[in-house]
Amino acid sequence: MTLESILYPSGVSNSLTQGDIILPSQHFGSPRKGAPEQRLMMAVLHDALDCLNKHRFATDSRGRRLFHETKQWFLAKGTEWPYSFECICGVLDLDSNAVRQRLRLAP
Repeated sequence: MTLESILYPSGVSNSLTQGDIILPSQHFGSPRKGAPEQRLMMAVLHDALDCLNKHRFATDSRGRRLFHETKQWFLAKGTEWPYSFECICGVLDLDSNAVRQRLRLAP
């Protein structure tokens, strides 16, 4: 699952999403032109998405642990750590609750 597929779910009318959501790449331009910190935050977010998807239905203990830890990272509301999910969403101008809902992680 990519960040774009989270923000633009299939089956949603373009008229509903067009203009409502600005992707980080649209806001900051090409990822190569963004500040190094922004590129790192995008990489952290992409890695977490990959981990969540890869281990969502894991049956081994390592996979279940990785899924649980990643899910907890997405659900954490704290902003003390610069690379917390909430801080990353703030810097990348993403609605953290909308991302959680799209990932079906919202409580």
